[in-house]
Amino acid sequence: MKTKSNSIHQQASFWLTRLQSHDCTEEERRDFSRWLLKKPAHAQAYQDVQNFWQNLNSVEPLINQELTAARHYLQRPPAPPRLFSPRLALAFSVILMMGISPYLYFHATTQTYQTAKGERQTVQLADGSQIILNTDTQLNVHYGFMGREVNFIRGEALFSVVHNDKKPFTVAAAKGVIEDVGTRFNVYQHDNQVAVTVLEGEVQITTSENPTPRHIIAGLQTSYNEQGQIAPLEKTDVNSVTAWQTGKLIFKKQPLRDVLAQLARYHDVELQLSENTPQNLSVSGTFPADNLSLALNTIASALPIKFTKMGERTVLVSGK
Repeated sequence: MKTKSNSIHQQASFWLTRLQSHDCTEEERRDFSRWLLKKPAHAQAYQDVQNFWQNLNSVEPLINQELTAARHYLQRPPAPPRLFSPRLALAFSVILMMGISPYLYFHATTQTYQTAKGERQTVQLADGSQIILNTDTQLNVHYGFMGREVNFIRGEALFSVVHNDKKPFTVAAAKGVIEDVGTRFNVYQHDNQVAVTVLEGEVQITTSENPTPRHIIAGLQTSYNEQGQIAPLEKTDVNSVTAWQTGKLIFKKQPLRDVLAQLARYHDVELQLSENTPQNLSVSGTFPADNLSLALNTIASALPIKFTKMGERTVLVSGK
């Protein structure tokens, strides 16, 4: 593979970014090794670029607000206010002196990940952190030199984070921000609620309504709504919360309506409750996430209800 850059430092920047990409192939890594050994200047340029990014932390606090404003500007329709401030222009000058394009700085390490219904995906980040996406989930990951930022759009994901004081790991979901303090935690966004369960370590949550960090340790769960109001902490069975990783759903005396909503997340189907369905029914048990027929038949055998298929994508739930 040949880079399109004429400058050695641009080539080095290309390789540094490419090697950190989740889809970098073994062939590309071999190409990089050959490029690195071809000339001593290549190795020196690559070291220069590495040193630049590693030392950029001392510059970034000065330009962080400008960079954030610029990103927001790029996401909005054109408006009269000017994009560049003197400090932002200085930051671009530093980047350009190294032969690195501003586009690379803003976008090269931003990736979008998403899963379809019934699908799971594991994402391995360059620092060793891991994200497992559950069914029908979408999020954006910006792995930059000012930090590691996840924009949670919908669904559910389990985060296993390698802690780094200089590069905080944050998850922005709805009206709140979840920050890692060295931990594993599960985030589930549904029905205008964001549920956060800590498996190991600790996280802190801030919201628009509660700017003072709320700390959550392992074995506890909380949630916050679209207004940013945080619910009280409660103990939870983390094995039940994360059973989806093995393709299972565990329910313990949960309302039938909630169970049906959970099952529908994994299948392209609508489960409708009829008016004659008995109220206050609850479900307990372990069910396969990928076998809807088995799950529904098991529930029907334990409760006074029946399931009737009304079309290719609709199932009616009614009393027997």
